[in-house]
Amino acid sequence: MRNVQQLLDLFEKHLTVMAMAEQLLLFSMENYLEEMEERRYETGVLIHKGQLLKFDKGDKTPQPISTTDTLPSHTSLFATYKKLLEKRRYFILTPQGITHIVTRSDLDKIPLRLGIFGLLSVFETFLKHKVRTEFEEVYKNSLTEKRLDYAKVLFREKIRKNEDIDLIECLQLGDLRTIFSKEKRYKDLLPGLNREKYDKSLRAIVRLRDSLAHAQPSLPYSWPEIYELLIFMKAIMQPSKFNLP
Repeated sequence: MRNVQQLLDLFEKHLTVMAMAEQLLLFSMENYLEEMEERRYETGVLIHKGQLLKFDKGDKTPQPISTTDTLPSHTSLFATYKKLLEKRRYFILTPQGITHIVTRSDLDKIPLRLGIFGLLSVFETFLKHKVRTEFEEVYKNSLTEKRLDYAKVLFREKIRKNEDIDLIECLQLGDLRTIFSKEKRYKDLLPGLNREKYDKSLRAIVRLRDSLAHAQPSLPYSWPEIYELLIFMKAIMQPSKFNLP
């Protein structure tokens, strides 16, 4: 599973909050309210007597930025995701000081979408590995002829392009969901996993993957729901020791 771990490391170690944070736009004490209104900002940052102050919509006066309002610039993308579910915005602390801001609305930017899609792809690779190593002799019995024929067409195309590995590599995520549903194989994925939880989670994962693959502007689940799906996949891939918070 070294190749899976390398892919997981890519998302955990090399994608950070800086991929989606925005550089701070500093206002003055004289015009920050007008600037925030014009730009429809929920949070404004202003500099006053050499000190950075923050003003959240609804506050009475600007306040100093506390340590609980900041994240280090090396914070991973997925750790930032979790933090933004707990709090609407954070200021990013870089070696040059507080220079950027990240808000909950930034979750829908390309970096996190790519990170989630990447994790879904790693999960798919993980499931294929388990089929290849544990169910290679029997997995075909779990799929309809139509689904097998589809995989075989893709396999022949890969052979033509000299890109073939095996038929399992040509299975879709929905096929893998079916394979682990048969004979209660899902019980091998996670201790205590029942059919209802498995079916609900895998159907959601397949739907989310398709939405991201087709770049749909609106995803079918809320950000807390998507995070729970990531936690579910992390639990299944636990032997890979992926440090998703």
